[in-house]
Amino acid sequence: MKAVMYGAGSIGRGFIGALFSEIGYEVVFIDVNDDVIHLINKEKTYPQIIMNEEQPVHWIKNIRAVDGKDPEAVSNEIADADIMATALGAAVLEKVAPVIAQGLLKRWEKESSNTLDILICENLMDADILLRDYLLKALPEDKHALFEKNVGLVETSIGRMVPPADPDLIPEDEHPLAVRVEPYDFLPVDKAAFKGMIPEYKKIIPYEPFHYYLERKLYVHNMAHVTTAFLGQYLNKTYIHEAAHDIYIQSIVRGCMTESCMMLSEKYQVPFSKLNAHMNDLLHRFKNSYLKDTVTRVARDPMRKLQPSDRLIGAARSCESLHITPVYLSFAIALALSFMEGEDALNLMETVCKIKKEEPIAERIIYFYNKIKNKNISLDQLYTIIDNLQSDIQGETI
Repeated sequence: MKAVMYGAGSIGRGFIGALFSEIGYEVVFIDVNDDVIHLINKEKTYPQIIMNEEQPVHWIKNIRAVDGKDPEAVSNEIADADIMATALGAAVLEKVAPVIAQGLLKRWEKESSNTLDILICENLMDADILLRDYLLKALPEDKHALFEKNVGLVETSIGRMVPPADPDLIPEDEHPLAVRVEPYDFLPVDKAAFKGMIPEYKKIIPYEPFHYYLERKLYVHNMAHVTTAFLGQYLNKTYIHEAAHDIYIQSIVRGCMTESCMMLSEKYQVPFSKLNAHMNDLLHRFKNSYLKDTVTRVARDPMRKLQPSDRLIGAARSCESLHITPVYLSFAIALALSFMEGEDALNLMETVCKIKKEEPIAERIIYFYNKIKNKNISLDQLYTIIDNLQSDIQGETI
């Protein structure tokens, strides 16, 4: 069996490609980095280092690589693949869609009933819709029906954290393809999207409806991760694990997560106890000191994270839609806005976040923003302010 892994970066090599290899596939990595391609073909293996106290090393084998700049070679690999995945970054999907389309056409020349499931491992909501549009534009119109029948665009939820290694901590004799990952290695997949057989493996979790997993990842995991990073920056912490160990950061992040989990529980009829266990697991995983993930990396690009459907605003709006008042999430949004140096933060609230000043959530954001904009108030004071406001709102609701 052969799996094509489009992208040999941190997720491609550190998680999905390694998972395919573990299942028993020959893994063909597609990438444009000449050094990575050369090393994969030369070494035929690489170490996956599990970042915990023991730091065991798993050697990923049965692999080779193809140059992504050679569309003929790439489409030939896709033509006879048994399964495929992308981990490229959402912006790259449009660029590779014509090559994937060529591979599909070659498959259908051999056998028109040949199905192919493409696991979409991008950190983006509705990535399947985006890739479908790109592929349909790249395919002849008379092949559209065949595409819809035989190609499964399978969204996944990438919960495993694979931060880039700190260059100062890499041993001089370390394997050049080594990748560091956290122990968590389960892959939820959209059960309903498969056209062929779902790989039967303990670490692959088929689920339906899959939007629950996508929203859990974005509005609980991603939201909590970036909020931890922003709070870490507020206290001048260097690493995520340092921030996660701070009792007041924990309390504020837990408040944000609780609001999102209440929303998901009501929206998808999932027991809150199950979401609470997931929340506790994440808070524990954020404390992994072996990952050495920096607050600067996780907090970067706040503008993207303040988009209306992204982790902060999307979580808050989803809460509002179910009459759950997002108090802690309003604080997280204000905190993100406070790091927009050189920008009019309250103007960004309207233009980027699409929150109007007369809305109740805007009043809370402005209230919190005015408290923290000069960075001269302690977190224990902030936690008390947030908690008191939430208690007042709950009292009014009751």
